[in-house]
Amino acid sequence: MRKKGYNSRLVCLTTALLLALQMTVRAEDITVLTFNHGDSVSLRWAPASEALFQKSVKSGYVVQRRMEGESRWNTISEKLLPLAKNKIEQMAENDPDAATVAEALYPTADRSRTDNENPDPYGPRLKSIPGEPSFEDEMLYVMAVFSCDISIKVAKAAALHFVDKSVIRTAKYQYRVVFSEDEGKAKADVGVANVDMSRITTLPTTNDFEGAFDERHVQFQWAIDKHTGYYSAYNIERSTDGVHFSELRSRPFVIAYTKDELKDLGIFRDTFPEDDEHIYYYRLKGYSPFGIYGPYSNVVKGEPKFNFDKLPIKVDTVIVGKKNEEIKWSFEKKYERKIKGFLISRTPDHKTFKYENTELIPPQKRSFKTAQKYDESQYYAVIAVGKEDKSGKRKEKQSSYVYSFRSDTIPPAIPSGLKATIDSAGVVSISWDPNNEKDIQGYQLYVSNSGKEDEYFTLTDTIYPQTSYSYQIPLNTLTNTIYYRVNAIDNNFNRSQWSQAVRLSKPDTIPPVPVVFEFIEQPGEKVLVRWENSPSEDVSYMVLARQIDDTGHITPIKRFDKKKKKFATSFEDPEEFKGVRVRYFMTIYDEVGNVSQTHTEMFQTKGTRPGCINNLKVVLTNLEDDKHVRLTWDAAPGTNIKRFVIYKKKDDGPMLDIASVRGNTMFYDDPRLTVGSVYNYIVRPISEERVCPAVYSEEVIFQGSLK
Repeated sequence: MRKKGYNSRLVCLTTALLLALQMTVRAEDITVLTFNHGDSVSLRWAPASEALFQKSVKSGYVVQRRMEGESRWNTISEKLLPLAKNKIEQMAENDPDAATVAEALYPTADRSRTDNENPDPYGPRLKSIPGEPSFEDEMLYVMAVFSCDISIKVAKAAALHFVDKSVIRTAKYQYRVVFSEDEGKAKADVGVANVDMSRITTLPTTNDFEGAFDERHVQFQWAIDKHTGYYSAYNIERSTDGVHFSELRSRPFVIAYTKDELKDLGIFRDTFPEDDEHIYYYRLKGYSPFGIYGPYSNVVKGEPKFNFDKLPIKVDTVIVGKKNEEIKWSFEKKYERKIKGFLISRTPDHKTFKYENTELIPPQKRSFKTAQKYDESQYYAVIAVGKEDKSGKRKEKQSSYVYSFRSDTIPPAIPSGLKATIDSAGVVSISWDPNNEKDIQGYQLYVSNSGKEDEYFTLTDTIYPQTSYSYQIPLNTLTNTIYYRVNAIDNNFNRSQWSQAVRLSKPDTIPPVPVVFEFIEQPGEKVLVRWENSPSEDVSYMVLARQIDDTGHITPIKRFDKKKKKFATSFEDPEEFKGVRVRYFMTIYDEVGNVSQTHTEMFQTKGTRPGCINNLKVVLTNLEDDKHVRLTWDAAPGTNIKRFVIYKKKDDGPMLDIASVRGNTMFYDDPRLTVGSVYNYIVRPISEERVCPAVYSEEVIFQGSLK
C-alpha cells in the first residue's frame, strides 16, 4: 500500500484531488477537512488511494476527537461503513457520481483480472510499475474523490462524512479519522485537523470575478489560491435583468489545468444564446465539499461584442412617384439601439454619389421620400450609421445598391477608336475611346478567329466598365489572325451596334512540320535519299546534311528553296562511300525563322572502307615498378592523321574518351588501372581526308591482374 501522498501528475487533472492533498499539512492514509458551524463540526475525509477506499468496505471508519492538550483519542462515532454493493449500485442507476464511487469501492470482475486472464480485445491495458497502481486505477480514484466533493449525498454513501454535535462552544479540539481496526492505536498514519470552536468557519467571497466579452462568448477568470480547503468546485449563474439568476450548470464544475502557471486561476467560458442581443449579468459561487455554496461574487455585466460589419440591412423597393421617389428598406428592430439613424445614398452611374438627406433618419423608420423625381434611372442604398465610440469615430454599414429603372430605349453610340496590339508572349492589349453619354454602364468586348459575323463570342462575360482590356492568348494554334469588336451598354441595358472590327496577326512561334524520310537506297555506287515534304504552308527553305560513322560532325550538302510552290523530294549524294555508315539530316525553316529537324536511320554502304589503324595491341609494361598497360597500333600507309583519341571502358561502365595523342604517336600508356577489373580499349583516328574517315578501331580487351 502506497503512503505519503498522491501521484503528482494527477494534480494537474482536477481541483478535487488538490483539495484532498491540502486538507492537512501532510497527505497520509486518510486526510480530513472540517467545517465549524459554531454549534457543531462537520467532517469530510478522503483515503489516499483506491486500495484504501476498498479497505473501508471491510474495516470502516471511526471519528476520534480530543481536547487540546490531551493525549488520549476518544471515539465519538459508531463504525462508519460505505453502503453495501447492491444499495450503492441501485443509487448509481440515477446518479453518475455514485457510479464512480461504486466502481472504486467494488471493482468489477473485468478490472480485477490479471493481464494474462481474458486479454482485452481492444488491446492490452497500460502496464504499471510493480507495486504501484495502474494509471486507470489512479484516474478512477481521482474521479471518486471528485464525485464525493461535489455531492454530499455520495460522500455520505461512501462513509466520508460525519457531523459532531456534542461540542462545547468555547473548546479547542483535534479530530482524526482512522480505520476501525486502528481505533486503539495512539498513533496512526492519518491527518489531524485542529478546530477552535470560537472561530466559526466562513466561506470566502470572490471579489475579483472578471469577464471578457466577444461576439459569441464571454470568458471569466478569478483567483482560486485563497479558496484552498474551502471550495472543491464552482458554479456560475446568469441573468438578463440582474435580478433573476439561473445556474449555467446542473451541478458544480471543477477547475482543471495542465500548466503550473494556471494552477491558481479559475477560468470558465460561456456561449451566448443564438441571435440574442441581451445585456447579461453573471455571478460566481464556490461549492464546498460539505455540500454548501459560498457567498456570491461581484456581478459582471456585459453584452455580446457587436460586429457592426455584420449588421443586416436591405433595400426592399423604390417607388417612383410623380414628384418624388420613396425608398423602403428592411432592418431588424432589435438592432435599433445599436445605431443613430440612416442615410440614403444615390448614384446614377456608380461614379458620382450623393446623400439624399442631411439629417439622420430615426432608427425606427423604414422609408424615406426624396425631395424630387429624377428623369434618369438611379441606384439607391441605405446606410446604417453607428454611435460614436470613445474616440469619437462612428461606423457605417451600407446595403447593396438597388436599381430604380427609368424607361429608356435609345441605344448608345457605337464606340470608336478601337485598337489592338500583341506582343511576343501573346499578351493582347485592346483599347477604345469612351462614349460621351452620361448613362453608359459599360462595354462588352467580342472576339473571333475568322472575322465572320456569326462567329464572334463575348470576351468579357459581364459588362466591363473600363475602355481598355488585356489578356493572354495561346500562340500554338493553327490560325494566325484574330478579330475584335466592342459595343456600349447604358444603364437601361440598351446596346449599341458593334464597332468596326480590328484585325490582329499573331506572332508565329510554331515550328514547321518536319519532313518524313523514306528508306535510303544505294542502286549503284551512290546513295539515294527520298522524303515526303512538310505540309506546313510557311516553309521558306530546307537544308540537307550528312553525318558519317556517327562522328558527331554533320556537314551541310544541299539547300532547297521553294520553286513553283514545290520542293524537291529526293537527292542523290554525289560522293561515293565504301563500307561506311551514313545518316542524313533535313532542317527546314519557315518564313519567320522557326526551325524543325529530322533524320534518317544509319545506313551501311556497300564495299569495304579503307582502314587507318592496324595491329592494335595491349602490352603489359613494367617501368621502375610502375605497372601499367601500354596500347600500341600501326597507321595505314599514306594516311594523313591529325591525332588519335583513346577510349576506355571499365567492366560494365560506359565507353569514355580518356586521352588524345598526336598523329605521329603510335602508343599510349594507361596508369589508371584497378587490379581485377576488365578493360576495353578503342583508338579513333581523326583525319581531314575522306579516304580515312574518323572511324573507330576494333576493340581490344585487357583482363587479369598486373602480377
